[in-house]
Amino acid sequence: MTSDVDRVGDGPRYADELTADVVWEIGDFLLPRLERAARAHPSYSEEGITASALAEAVATLVLTLEWSITGETPGRIRIPVGVPMPPMSTEVERQVRAEMRLDRLREDWNRLCVLAGYWRSAPGYQDARWCKLEYRDAEHERWYHQQLSHRHLERDSA
Repeated sequence: MTSDVDRVGDGPRYADELTADVVWEIGDFLLPRLERAARAHPSYSEEGITASALAEAVATLVLTLEWSITGETPGRIRIPVGVPMPPMSTEVERQVRAEMRLDRLREDWNRLCVLAGYWRSAPGYQDARWCKLEYRDAEHERWYHQQLSHRHLERDSA
């Protein structure tokens, strides 16, 4: 599932706004470049090995993000027969898992953006869309700024 549309505009602001399409924008930008670099050098050379390893890392990160966003799991995941189903989660447990999922998405997206950033000067690089994310969602950003305000008030009153 790759995006063949060269979309221009703002990228996601929060982890909960990430889509598989925007992840694949970076994958479609980086992977051909890395594959070209790998082919340009003998496979046993330092350069060939480095380009191949980086291409594999980028592909894995893109697929991991896509699976995390879409909820699909890779075909290699198996659930052993006879394993009992876990008990139903409480609302608090579901909320914590949802926050952890968004944190993982944000961290993986930020890693992908750092890797893409090395090609910042290359044609087709979309600086406005491929930015690191600071927050899981709008609520997380509000909470963060509220915490900062409380700290400033506490410091000013001391």
